[in-house]
Amino acid sequence: MDLSGRVVVAMSGGVDSSVSAYLLAQQGYDCVGVSMQVWDYRKNGGCSSKATCCSPDDFTDARQVAATIGIPYYVFDFEESFRKEVIDTFVQKYQSGLTPNPCIDCNNKVKFRDLRERAFRLGCTHVATGHFARVRESESGYHLLRGLDSEKDQSYFLYGMPQSELKRTLFPVGEMTKTEVREIANRAGLVTAQKPESQDICFIQGNVQDFIARQGGSCPPGRIRTQTGEILGSHDGIHRFTVGQRKGLGIGGRAHPLYVLELDAKDNCVYVGEKNELEREGFLVDNVHWVSPLMEQKSSEGGLTFEAIAQMRHRHRGVPVRVTAQDGAQQAKVEFLQEWSTVSPGQAAVFYDLKNEELLGGGRVSPIEIGEELQNFQSANV
Repeated sequence: MDLSGRVVVAMSGGVDSSVSAYLLAQQGYDCVGVSMQVWDYRKNGGCSSKATCCSPDDFTDARQVAATIGIPYYVFDFEESFRKEVIDTFVQKYQSGLTPNPCIDCNNKVKFRDLRERAFRLGCTHVATGHFARVRESESGYHLLRGLDSEKDQSYFLYGMPQSELKRTLFPVGEMTKTEVREIANRAGLVTAQKPESQDICFIQGNVQDFIARQGGSCPPGRIRTQTGEILGSHDGIHRFTVGQRKGLGIGGRAHPLYVLELDAKDNCVYVGEKNELEREGFLVDNVHWVSPLMEQKSSEGGLTFEAIAQMRHRHRGVPVRVTAQDGAQQAKVEFLQEWSTVSPGQAAVFYDLKNEELLGGGRVSPIEIGEELQNFQSANV
């Protein structure tokens, strides 16, 4: 990158973003540190002193780091956008029986879209974050890779980034391990050097179910049934469950453990069964976005079928699959090859190459069973 460009560094007040800002400043980039105010705990039934993000202490730490490395620092207010794009969507999806990942919406719609728009107004050409991910350029375009530290890799959350954003994004710690990041912070005297990491869903204090109830109201109570219709108990709302869940069902006296198989929002019914009943031959993915320039090109040409590693959750190790994309549509059929994994509608399914390194694309798991739409899907690709 041309050092004449100005870079906005998203500073959360954590060690990763602090070191990212430090490294870029050391390399001679003209940096501007920015923290994003997205959630005020004092307005939403929480205690700001115990917040896991956007607390006054986080902003104080980020400001102190910026002063230490000698760059300007600002706080941008994105609360309205965050409420609309992340919180409201999160609550609505849970109430509909889906299992969303708000970190993906936050990255796609706030951290990169809204922050980038504000950055351009400041005359900045690039945005940098503390994500453990990497971007490499080739003749075909820009490629999104896993972070070098596999235990800290965060590329899963970034599958929605288009080529135009990858071109103007920097991940300074992507080539490092977490240990190396902390060592740099210690040597530089950054106040965040030993700061603990935040939890995955950083805006929630307590449990997800109580948060949903506070923000959007509890779902009506209903029945817990087997797929044969046997009533096993009752529940206090489907927002308290996710497909694949085993604990917290409140059902005892069974010979084998029970798992959530399906959530029926219309009838407020939770269907349960044994683990083998979770097994699927595959699933459908909606709103697919192709990150890889090669996949982007092939999808536009039609007839895209390939084998990949599908990651179904942030900490999921991934399983081999065959992916077939519909011609001209943002939907894909995914078939398990060697082993299956629990499929939770609403979660992100992200595809990596067979080396499990480059992110090819991803989308949201459809609530529609693959068997219901398989015939129509195949017909659309004939």
